[in-house]
Amino acid sequence: MKVLYKNKLIDGNVIIKNDLIEKVVIDSLSENNEEGYILPGLIDLHTHGAMGFDFNTVNSLEDIKTITDFYVRHGVTSVFATVMTDDYSHLKKQLSLVGEAMKNNKVIKGIHLEGPFISSKCRGAHEEKYLLPLDISLFKELNECSGNNIRYITIAPELQNSEEFISYLVKNNIVVSLGHSDAKHEDVIKAIKCGASSFTHTFNAMTPFTHHNLTIAFSSLYIPSIYNEVIMDMKHVDPLVIKFLINNKGNKYIVGITDSLMCSGLTDGDYFLGEQAITLKNNECFLKGTLTRAGSCLNLLDGFKNYMKLTKYPIEIAILPFSENAAKSGKIFNKVGSIKEGKVADLVYLDKDLNVIKTVVNGKIVYLREN
Repeated sequence: MKVLYKNKLIDGNVIIKNDLIEKVVIDSLSENNEEGYILPGLIDLHTHGAMGFDFNTVNSLEDIKTITDFYVRHGVTSVFATVMTDDYSHLKKQLSLVGEAMKNNKVIKGIHLEGPFISSKCRGAHEEKYLLPLDISLFKELNECSGNNIRYITIAPELQNSEEFISYLVKNNIVVSLGHSDAKHEDVIKAIKCGASSFTHTFNAMTPFTHHNLTIAFSSLYIPSIYNEVIMDMKHVDPLVIKFLINNKGNKYIVGITDSLMCSGLTDGDYFLGEQAITLKNNECFLKGTLTRAGSCLNLLDGFKNYMKLTKYPIEIAILPFSENAAKSGKIFNKVGSIKEGKVADLVYLDKDLNVIKTVVNGKIVYLREN
């Protein structure tokens, strides 16, 4: 098989010892010369759920495993379980449950807290009554409930006290992503100076810009060396706009995400996002009875395929937003995101058509396709 090693596809195999990559063997006859690819496992920093469950409504560790089983079937080996704005007491309960799951569920590498510290004007599918001001003491309480597992947070930088709030988070090694925001460019510049390093689902839930109104959407295009999450269903963002973003930022700052909901993997119908009723129809999700988008039903492997088709990049370049870039953005690249000796053995084996043969998490096969 072809192994992605040191940014090149080589004929070879990966030797795993315990939970780590021990060695990459360069051998044109390895693994019976089977056609296909061994790639770093896909990483989704922004996903709410799948198969009828999301992280705001799960009631048990088994519910969470149902979600992560869906991920590994599609080559995903790392996620930041995304918990969104909710009733404060319920939010603490869900964060505690996800934190508990992380003790044994190696797919979940951290929690992405999306809200409640976001803009009312750009809240999207987040319920306004549950939004909160930027308050370090509130965040500390939420993080304590999670077992200090919040690794990534979406906030609106125009909110009062943002500079102090962001500085505290960055000092405590939490990635700050800017989104669900009506911010002006100057607000974004201040946030980045404090250490914010990403934009959440770029262009979605952001005030559009004009040549006289420079908003966060403009900032996401203009400011270099900051990561841009992009929902890769080719519906949330027009494909030409994704190309425009790549031309401005470069492939290495694009992070492919799903923003997937409980309806991922299921058929058209009515579902929920937290307490909000949503409708899935023709692979698109909306708040029920509206045209407000509410996440996606995408799986990340299809997002990768969409990106390859759009960009015409070779595999070794197209995979970066779904592996290395995501790992760097989430500050977990020291452990995952590439195939390298000493890193955690999180791998996906794909056939020549880029369909999953098997998925390895922490050195163990967690999904094996039936022939």
